[in-house]
Amino acid sequence: MVDLAAMVSSTLAGDRKPFNAVLMMASNARKVRLVAEVLPNDMPLTVLTSQNRVAETLIEAGIECSLLEESLTAQGLGVLNQMHDLVLQAIGEGRLSRGERLLVVLAEPIDGVMAIDTTMLNTNRFANLAQEFNIDLEVLTQLMKLARHLGGRGREGHAVGALFAIGALPSLRKHSTALVLNPFKGHPAEKRTILDEANHETLAEFAWLDGAILFNKDGVASDAGRYIQVPAGVTTKAGEGGRHLAARAISQLTDGVAICVSSTGSITLYAGGRDRYKVRLS
Repeated sequence: MVDLAAMVSSTLAGDRKPFNAVLMMASNARKVRLVAEVLPNDMPLTVLTSQNRVAETLIEAGIECSLLEESLTAQGLGVLNQMHDLVLQAIGEGRLSRGERLLVVLAEPIDGVMAIDTTMLNTNRFANLAQEFNIDLEVLTQLMKLARHLGGRGREGHAVGALFAIGALPSLRKHSTALVLNPFKGHPAEKRTILDEANHETLAEFAWLDGAILFNKDGVASDAGRYIQVPAGVTTKAGEGGRHLAARAISQLTDGVAICVSSTGSITLYAGGRDRYKVRLS
């Protein structure tokens, strides 16, 4: 039986270059705790698991954990592709800096460790989406940050959803209808831009409204409470609801991007009518 903790301890001590963080894939909370015990106190540990009870146990123990939708065991060695995408996702969202070194610990479906130098990762799906739709990467990064804030916090103890649509405003307005008086009307752009994190709390409050918040490609909010007009023929996947349907529709109708925050704990980015990027919140 592989002693993962000893393997991690040996790798940390023997590698000439320091590691900035540890990413672990596991379906066993005990294995995670054993690895956590040998890590330096200042080294961040993030665990990816497909087991709800494992995630709950680790979060209660103060260990950062994210829940994957597909079973680690079912993915087999395909889990390495999942891990690669998650690392790129973290870079694209600004949670991990390019140039950092990660120690990846696999406890499912196989036991082992590997080192990842993020400077060697030259494909970033998140950045490619920004380029494909001519949207500044920082705009998408900050919108995802706001989406995480909304999905993780909820409101008054209850999970809620939200919808953002980004693109050419005339087209976004053409395919949507105002449900309420526009709260952004008359306010200067610097008070409505997603690029200034001081505005995020205000944007979050308007995100609770039914309907979507519309942003131009520079990240400036123009409208809130917009009802998306969904044409016949646009359908959701199994398990997706009305907000997902609206996000898919507006991204298809405008050839733009929509971000759907689900009340069930997921964030999905739709582009050109397809779901292109998904995050599951713990």
